[in-house]
Amino acid sequence: MARRPGRRRGIWAIVLLVLGVALAAGPYAYMFGRFAPVKQFGEGMLPTVPVGEVLAMERNPGEVRHGDVITYDPADWGLDGPFIGRVVALGGDHISYTVGDRTLTLNGKPLDEPYVRDGDPGAGGVSFAVSVPQGRMFVLGDNRGNSADSRFHEETPAGTLPVSAVTGIDAGLHEAAPLVIALGLVSLAGTGLLLAGLGLGIASLVARRRRPAEVQGPVWGATRVDAP
Repeated sequence: MARRPGRRRGIWAIVLLVLGVALAAGPYAYMFGRFAPVKQFGEGMLPTVPVGEVLAMERNPGEVRHGDVITYDPADWGLDGPFIGRVVALGGDHISYTVGDRTLTLNGKPLDEPYVRDGDPGAGGVSFAVSVPQGRMFVLGDNRGNSADSRFHEETPAGTLPVSAVTGIDAGLHEAAPLVIALGLVSLAGTGLLLAGLGLGIASLVARRRRPAEVQGPVWGATRVDAP
């Protein structure tokens, strides 16, 4: 049985197209499945997060740690979210500040906060002393002079929120960059396979359209009759 022209190229075209789609689209599906883009609208996290900046927040975060920049649901404060803030204390911690102090005090030690705006962790003029209950967190903005954070919400235990209110943790561009580059290269390779598959597919169709007409051969077993 004769092989149809372009058949092999057609098979390879299908293989390359399937692989190309998987590699080109897979990284995007992974990124959007793992990270959520969140835009900062207020000034509460200046200068760390400028107004209008979009952060890549890791979905379903694991352990929440001191200093993490997070997105959180402020429903316990009677507000709609998400908000962006920084975790400064967790369950079992004692966090305090007295107007006039140069730093906040965490568990009896000065808290180093190089990220706060104008180097003034006490901006806003609010004194507080909070023992954070287990399973909860004390959240502040880096722009202490213009941040509606745990200092101003006494309707919850000492202004704290449950750790379960965290909806994402900032992946940090410097940490996510190698991953983004690797996924970008994979996607680029997938795009190349897609183009190659399309090229082979077109070549296969052209070959099939150009295949020669079948030649009618002799009919074996026919009786020959000579003319008189």
